[in-house]
Amino acid sequence: MDATIIIDGKKVIGKKNPLLFGSFIEHVHQCVYPGIFDPESLLSDIDGTRKDVIEETKKLKLGTIRWPGGNFSSWYHWIDGIGPANKRKRKLSYADDITREESNLFGTDEYINFCKKIGSQPYITVNAGNGTADEAANWVEYCNSEANTFYANLRRENGNRNAFGVKYWEIGNEIYGDWQVGTKTAVQYSEIVKEFSKAMKRVDPEIKVIAVGMGRHDPDWDRIILESCWDYIDGISVHIYIGRHGYLDSFGQVFTIADHLKKMEYDIIAMSEKKKSNKKISLALSEWGVWYRKGHKDDLDEIYNLKDALVFASSMNLMLQFCRNLDFSHQSMLVNCLGLLRTKKDKLVRQTIYFPFLLFAAETGNIVLSPCVFSETFSCKDYRYFPWPTFDVGQDNFQLDEKSVPEIHNVPYLDVSTTYDSEKNYLCIITVNRHPEKNITAKIQLREFEHNGIVSVAIINGPAIDATNDFDGERIGIERFQEKIKNNDFQWDFPAHSITMLKIQLKDKNG
Repeated sequence: MDATIIIDGKKVIGKKNPLLFGSFIEHVHQCVYPGIFDPESLLSDIDGTRKDVIEETKKLKLGTIRWPGGNFSSWYHWIDGIGPANKRKRKLSYADDITREESNLFGTDEYINFCKKIGSQPYITVNAGNGTADEAANWVEYCNSEANTFYANLRRENGNRNAFGVKYWEIGNEIYGDWQVGTKTAVQYSEIVKEFSKAMKRVDPEIKVIAVGMGRHDPDWDRIILESCWDYIDGISVHIYIGRHGYLDSFGQVFTIADHLKKMEYDIIAMSEKKKSNKKISLALSEWGVWYRKGHKDDLDEIYNLKDALVFASSMNLMLQFCRNLDFSHQSMLVNCLGLLRTKKDKLVRQTIYFPFLLFAAETGNIVLSPCVFSETFSCKDYRYFPWPTFDVGQDNFQLDEKSVPEIHNVPYLDVSTTYDSEKNYLCIITVNRHPEKNITAKIQLREFEHNGIVSVAIINGPAIDATNDFDGERIGIERFQEKIKNNDFQWDFPAHSITMLKIQLKDKNG
């Protein structure tokens, strides 16, 4: 099977926010306890944090890591999670449909410490469910204030003399849903956003506030929030989960992400024109992932296969196309629940989706280009216009009559993104060969670039599309090697059901 990829240095989409690719941790099932924080484990450091989790997470170079939720944030009172461990309140958490005990041993100080260890910026979701604006403002003071005031001094008493400098704060989580503690209408929530933002920014005017959005889940929600809260927010978020058992149909779900983001971009542009404002409102995909097998009653313990990794890579390829407005994306979640990593008492395994995430988060450049791709195509189910949560949550226990789903046509088998690193002077091409059986031989043409003849290659593949990684061994990983190329036009073979990164070092522009 043949294809052509044309990469033109003049075809620039925009700059990628260095914080674009992040992750998410929540006090649910086994994500935080014992996935990250387990003082009893021999694999934990002196602070009780799993050293193996720190090591593998550092490699990802996460932009931000969102915490404490998720649904958990609509119940969580941060003051319960600070101070001496033996004095913290052990409480029943009713943040979702399974009531569980919360030890509060992993609180604000432990979270900030974890962020420092993995080299990521914090991104905190405040309690807009049964919390108050005053509580949120006090949290900002605890984290960011250098004043001689109660909560800043409380941070100092807890061993942190210097402020944490938490810049990104999201007001609530999925507050529109009846599964959420403190469900609100759009009008009710918009009033909360204004009061929370006003109080929080008076404590620290430099913080960035993100409001809860819905994308195309509800056509009116985002418009109401943007209209009412324009002067109070710096971003708006959406949550999208995708995934199906069918192979090619799984890629059809990637278009759902694009549909949400396009709709939100349109709403922001329309509102900026209406208000005659040049203010930038960022998009935050503050929860996203592949989720279709396991529900909360199964601890969200998804075991990902190679197909899921391919869908993951296509999703991240797509996110790069929205780089002008999409500033944050939080893969859900980091450990165990829908996790990049899985842990048990004495072992850690990297799931198949860990490896494409590593390539995108750690190795893509800061300038996103628009490649021209000619490839054979396929047809698959088009799930974009099915109501939420019937489908977008992605679980098969949300029944869907597949016969009623129309098809989308002319979907290319070869999915390609291209970025340029202006500091290290290299091109990064990431391709997904979505064909389940056939290799694709592509002619690659570089325009406006001159390379030095060296290509660093990374390939993610496995013995079958249903291959998984488990505690007995990792069957999916990254194979790395170098190749030489002579001309700006060259040929490359992309194996069936694979992800390939070509990192092409360019000649020095001054030399």
